[in-house]
Order: sequence, then C-alpha cells, then structure tokens
Amino acid sequence: MSKVLLIGCGHMGSALIMSWLNLKSYSFTVVDPYNFNKLKNKLKHKKIDLLNKVPTQKKMKTFDIIIFAVKPQIATDVLNDYVNFELKKNIVIGSIIAGKNINFFKKRIKNANQFVRIMPNMPALVRNGVSCFVSNSHLSLNNKKKLNELFLTVGKTIWLKSESQIDKATAVSGSGPGYIFTLIHAFEKAAEKLGFSKNQSQDLIHSTILGSIYLMQETKKKPEELAIQIAVEGGTTEAGIKNLKNNNIDKIIYKTFMAAYNRAKILSKKN
Repeated sequence: MSKVLLIGCGHMGSALIMSWLNLKSYSFTVVDPYNFNKLKNKLKHKKIDLLNKVPTQKKMKTFDIIIFAVKPQIATDVLNDYVNFELKKNIVIGSIIAGKNINFFKKRIKNANQFVRIMPNMPALVRNGVSCFVSNSHLSLNNKKKLNELFLTVGKTIWLKSESQIDKATAVSGSGPGYIFTLIHAFEKAAEKLGFSKNQSQDLIHSTILGSIYLMQETKKKPEELAIQIAVEGGTTEAGIKNLKNNNIDKIIYKTFMAAYNRAKILSKKN
C-alpha cells in the first residue's frame, strides 16, 4: 500500500482527498494546522490520519508520496518545516502550488530527487477537472503511474514536457474556469438587458452552454463546424457571429491567455 502525505487541505486539497478515499491501494495522512478543527468534522469517520502539526521523523520515513497544497504566500515557511527530514529513497514530491517551480522544491528538500508540478483546476471540485503535470528527469514510471491514478479521480490528466508549458497550462486550464464564469456572467447580463428576468437569463444561458458542450461531445464535431452548421446564411446566428468576429473575439481570447501566462512567468521567477 502506498502512503500519501497531503500538506494543506483547503478547497483543492479537500476535493482531492475526498476523491482519493475510494482508492484502496493508498493510505492518507493530512497535515493542516490552519483548517484542523474544520477538517476534524469534515473528515470524521474517514480513513484519514489528520494532523495539526508536522509529522515525526519516524512517520515521515514511511511516506511514498508527499503533495504540497498550500497557498503560495506561505509555501516557503511550510517547506522550511520539512527540509531536514530523512525520506524514503524513492519518494516523489508533488506540488499543486501555483507559481512555484521544481527548483523551488529541489533547493529546499535535499533528501529527494523526484519532483512533479501539478496544475489542477477548479472543476476538480466536482470531479470534472483537468490536471496538468511536469516532472524533472528523475521521476520513475511507477511514481508517474501512481500520481496519474490519484488525479484521474478528479478528471483528465495531461503530462507536459517543460515547465514553460505548465505556466501556459496555468493560463489556459488553470485560470480558464475564471474566464468561462466571467463570460457566463456577461451572457446573463446581456440577456437581462434584452428583457429577461434574472432567473430566466440564468436558465437560458446555463442550459444553452451545457447543451452546446454535450452536443459537441456527442457529435464529436469541431466547434467551428457546429457554428457554421447553426449559422444559416442571412439568419440570426450568422449576424451574432459576425459581430463577434468584427470585434476580434480571437484576439481578445489570445490576449487574455497571454496576460495570465505573463503573470505566471513573473510568479515563477519569484522562487
């Protein structure tokens, strides 16, 4: 049985640990002094060893996987509590901390040589997320398989080749739900301006977006192909799409991704 230590259990950490509970070949320890009292109730009767302080050296030597899931602002302080531990020879150190690169962990945790950065996104909370990974060259196939298995419980997994790619993934899939929610809100406001009530606007927009995603998945057609299919010449959809294109929708989205990517690069340099 593989033993996993999760350090930090906020929104994303909680989503992960609750999804992992059904994996019978793993056991879990959670360390979170900040949320300990809240977690005591949430994880009551679950097969989890919940701690409000750093584990002992004896316990640290038992873990096969350590995953850091704390806020970037406290990452350095938290890692300082783990720098001197003797660890298992083949341990893998994973991190879902935004903006902290592999070198950040290598410089601080000297007794490990397998490191992985992981970028899940918010839909992992409902097990429909996507998690992007990048590792250093020492990651074993066995540890890669274990991490993949853990994160498949909250959605899709994608393995990338470089840390620059994970900064780009942060801008696309990591931040992506934020853009989608912003667009949905804009759709709702526009529908209200047309005269629909708030509830009607939400029903119209949410059902339309969900239905469109399901249609694309079911038909396996490309989005541009479906758009052309709906946009009958001289019709209403064509008029709306022309307005989007005239206002350079492609450029707006690209600039949105680039703004987030440039910010991710700046955060990475602060390690």
